[in-house]
Amino acid sequence: MLPFSRRYSSGSRRLGTSAAFTLIELLVVIAIIAILAAILFPVFAQAREKARSVACLSNQKNIGTAMLMYAQDYDDAIVAWLRIRDGSDTGTASEIRGKRLWTGTLQPYLKNGGGYNPPTGIMKCPSWSQERFIKAGNAADCNGAGTYDPYFPLLEHFSDYGIVFQDARLHGSGTQADPHYQFAGSLVYPAPDGKTTYMAEVVRPAETALITDGVTGIGGGFFIIGAGCEAADMHSGGGNHVFLDGHAKWIARNSQRYLERDAEGKYYQKYWTYSK
Repeated sequence: MLPFSRRYSSGSRRLGTSAAFTLIELLVVIAIIAILAAILFPVFAQAREKARSVACLSNQKNIGTAMLMYAQDYDDAIVAWLRIRDGSDTGTASEIRGKRLWTGTLQPYLKNGGGYNPPTGIMKCPSWSQERFIKAGNAADCNGAGTYDPYFPLLEHFSDYGIVFQDARLHGSGTQADPHYQFAGSLVYPAPDGKTTYMAEVVRPAETALITDGVTGIGGGFFIIGAGCEAADMHSGGGNHVFLDGHAKWIARNSQRYLERDAEGKYYQKYWTYSK
């Protein structure tokens, strides 16, 4: 048995020596792991943001349904950004404003999110970012540099979404550089002076937006409500929009830069002109 024992022992030592990693081999393995990590981490981040965007879009679909239910109860009126005080509000000043804003007006139909300060539930978007909102709002093709800077940080924050106001007349000259636009929102409700917009007035409800990623709150002593081009960078280079037929979808970049032409050849903002 002695010769076999010697051969086995010698072979064992050679096996152990050949299985060791050299420094170069270790560095190569580390480099490969680093390259894979650099490739995969952005993919993971994009997947996480996509999930947040979908959750936000689901919230907005619920808001679209609530908007339609409100219209059924109020003579086909489009929900106003602010409700006239009726003397029945109670609680803190923040709660009073939260109830009278559109976020509070829709609460009987949502039963979720509160609509008060700070936003929760349906009124909260997991992707919302003050930096992204300000960046889009301050862009040259939106409101311009410095527009929103005086209003942040917000004193009161009611929603991560914004709603448009009412436009009683058609704006713009109809050129490609200065297209027509006419927002479909309402100013206040009830409004005996005619500042309410009604569903029947909307020519293309499936292509006319009302609520988008943005903000509803108070900053700098004023109501601050941003919707439209302010949504341009909230979700991977675009933003979610709620349309007047109740559906919601993501639109790339600035939605106010999507143009169509009417029968006269005039340009108008596709998603933001309810009368064409």
